[in-house]
Amino acid sequence: MVAIRHHIPGRVRFRLSGISLDGFSEWIHAGLLGIQGVKSVRVNEAANSIAVEYDQTLLSKEQLEERLHQLDWSQATESETEHQYTRGDIALNLLGLLAASFVPARYAALTTVPLVGNTLLEGAEQLSEAKVGTEVLDAVAIGLSVARKDYRTAMLTQALLSAGEYMEQQTSRNSDTLLADLMQPSTTQVWVRRNDQEFQTSSDELVVGDHVLLSPGDAIPADGSIISGKVLVNQASLTGEPVPVRREDGAATYAGTVVQDGNAEMLVEKVGSETTTARIAGVIAQSLSEKSQTQVATTQMAERRVNITLAIGSLVFALTRDIERLASVFLVDYSCALKLSTPVAFKSIMYSAAKQGLLLKGGRAIENLAAVDTCVFDKTGTLTYGDLEVTDVICLREQRNAQELLAIAASVEEHCNHPLAQAVVDAAHHQKLPHIDHGEVDYVIAHGLKSSIKDMELLIGSRHFLECHEGVDFSQLEDTITQLEKDGKHMLFMANQHQPIGVIGLRDTLREEVKETLQSLRDSGIKNLVLLTGDTVAKARQLTEELELDLFFAQATPESKATVVEELQKQGHSVMFVGDGVNDAPALSQADVGLAMANGTDLAQMAADVVLMNDNLLGVAQSRKLANEAMKLVKSNIRLAEWVNSGIMLGAALGYLNPATSALLHNGTTLAVLSRAVAARQAR
Repeated sequence: MVAIRHHIPGRVRFRLSGISLDGFSEWIHAGLLGIQGVKSVRVNEAANSIAVEYDQTLLSKEQLEERLHQLDWSQATESETEHQYTRGDIALNLLGLLAASFVPARYAALTTVPLVGNTLLEGAEQLSEAKVGTEVLDAVAIGLSVARKDYRTAMLTQALLSAGEYMEQQTSRNSDTLLADLMQPSTTQVWVRRNDQEFQTSSDELVVGDHVLLSPGDAIPADGSIISGKVLVNQASLTGEPVPVRREDGAATYAGTVVQDGNAEMLVEKVGSETTTARIAGVIAQSLSEKSQTQVATTQMAERRVNITLAIGSLVFALTRDIERLASVFLVDYSCALKLSTPVAFKSIMYSAAKQGLLLKGGRAIENLAAVDTCVFDKTGTLTYGDLEVTDVICLREQRNAQELLAIAASVEEHCNHPLAQAVVDAAHHQKLPHIDHGEVDYVIAHGLKSSIKDMELLIGSRHFLECHEGVDFSQLEDTITQLEKDGKHMLFMANQHQPIGVIGLRDTLREEVKETLQSLRDSGIKNLVLLTGDTVAKARQLTEELELDLFFAQATPESKATVVEELQKQGHSVMFVGDGVNDAPALSQADVGLAMANGTDLAQMAADVVLMNDNLLGVAQSRKLANEAMKLVKSNIRLAEWVNSGIMLGAALGYLNPATSALLHNGTTLAVLSRAVAARQAR
C-alpha cells in the first residue's frame, strides 16, 4: 500500500506498507526517474519511504502515487545497497578527525567510535554472510587503528573514505539530474476551446478534454484525435518520414509532430508524461543502471585484490608480528579506485555527452562504441536531409521550356507548405524565375493543387491524383518515370486542360557535414564505412564513389537491413548502424552499437544505444571520440591505481609507512583517480 506522508508543491514523500524496499533502491530509482517530469528520487530503505522531486506542470502527486501503485514488483531486481553519503557526513568526519588529532586519546574515543561504527558494522555483516570484500578490509583497517587507540588514523581513513564515496555518488546524482532535465519537453503557446470559450495558453496548462485549434506551423502539444477539419501533419519526429500525412475526423495525432497545412480542431486525450513522446524517458533512465563489461571486470578485479591484500597482510604479520605493519598493509585497498573510477568515468562522459546533445545509454554503449571498426549508414534521413531539391524538369509541350514549366509550378506551389512544394519554390527563387499570374488556388489536401493560367485549368500533384481523379494519362513518359523511380526520386506531375505538360523530379539533399563526419570517423579508427540504401545499384555506386565509402548495399528492404548487419558481424566486424526510421529498429538492435538520429522515430531511439539530440551528423563522430576518450581514461586509471597502490603496499610491508601515512597515500590515490574521472564531465 502506498500513502502520501508529506507534500509540498514540487516534492512529495511516500510511505510504503506491506512491501519491503530493502535492496530495491536502484530499481525504484530507475523506474521513477523514467517518468517525464520527475527530477530526483531518494529511497530510504530503513524508513520504507520514497521522496520524489517533480515538475508540477507535468505531474501531480496523485499521478505519482498511481505510478507507484502500477510498479510491477514481480519484475523488481535486487541490488546491493550502499549508504548515501552527504556533505554532512564529510563535515562530521572532518570534525571527528580534528577531535582525534587534538584532544586526549581517552576523549577522542568518544567521538571516533560512533563515527566509524557504521563502517565496522558493515564489515561485520559482510563477514557474517561468509563474504570478504572492501567492507571487510575497511572495517579491519579502521578496527585495528581503534584497537591500537590510534584514533587519528582511524578518523583520517574514515574521512577520506566518505569523501571518495560522496564524490562518486554526487557525480551519479548530477548525471541523473542532467538527463532528467533533457527529458523535459519544450512548451508552446496554443489556442484552446474550453467551456465554450477560446483563449491562448501554454501547452503545459492543457488538460484532458480540451479542444486545441490547430493551424499551419503549429506543434501538436499533446496526444489526441481530430474532431473536425483536415490537416497535413509532418510526423518526422515519430516516423522519420519527411512527407506529411493527412489527418481528418477521428484520426490520431501525437505530441511533438507539426501541422504542415490545413486547419482542424483536436481533442486532447493525453498530456504531460502520458504522451507518446514522453515514453522514451524510461529508456534514458535505464541507461544509468546498466553496467559495462569493463565495469564488471574491474569489480571482479577489485574483489580479487581484496584477497591479495588480506594474504599479503597476513604474511607480513606472520613474519614480523608487527600489528602496525599489518594495519598499514590493510589500509591499502586496490578495490576502491578500481571499483569507483570506472562507473564515475562512464557517467562523467555521459554527462559531458548529454551537454553536447549526445545521449549515450550507459557504460556498455560507450565500451562497444569504442570497439567498432565498421559504420553502416542508412541513407535517407542520415546522410541526407529530409529537405528535397529539384533535379529534373521534363517538358511534354514544345511551346514550353524547362524554366517556364518550373516558374509555373513555383508560382502555384508557393501557396502550399508541402516539402515538395517548398523545394520547387526554392529552385525557382535560386534561378530567379519570374512569377506567373494564375487564378485562385484550390488545395486538395494530400493530393495536389488546382489553379488556372489564362483561363485554362492547371493541375499539379501526384500521379495517382492526376490519373485516377482527373483522367490525365502519363503513359508516354513511362520509361522516364521508371528511371526516376529507380533513382529514388520524388515526382510532381503537371497537366493543363487535362493534358500532361511535364514532370518535376526531386531528390534528398546530402548533408553539408557528411564528408567531415566520415573523415573524422576514419581518423578515430573506423576502418569500413558502408552505405545501405533502397536505391538502385547505379545510384548507390554513384553516392559511394562521391563520398569515398568502402562498400554499399543497394535495393535494401526493411527486412534486409538487419541481415546486412548480421553478415558483417559474421565476417568478424564490430558494427555501428546509423538510422532513423521505424524500419531501422531491427538493424539498430542487431548492431553492436545502434545510433539513432535526432529526428528518428520513437522506436528507433528506443532500440538505439546512442541517440543524437541535435540534428547534426557530426554527432556520430563526436560520440565515437567521447567513447575513445572514456576507454582511454578508464584504462589509464586502472594502471595508475595498480602501480601506485602496489608501491604503497610495498612501502607498508617493509615498514617504511605507518598506518596514517599509508591511509593518506592510499585514499589520496583513490581521490586522485576519481578526480580524473570527474574532470571528464567538462564539455569538450
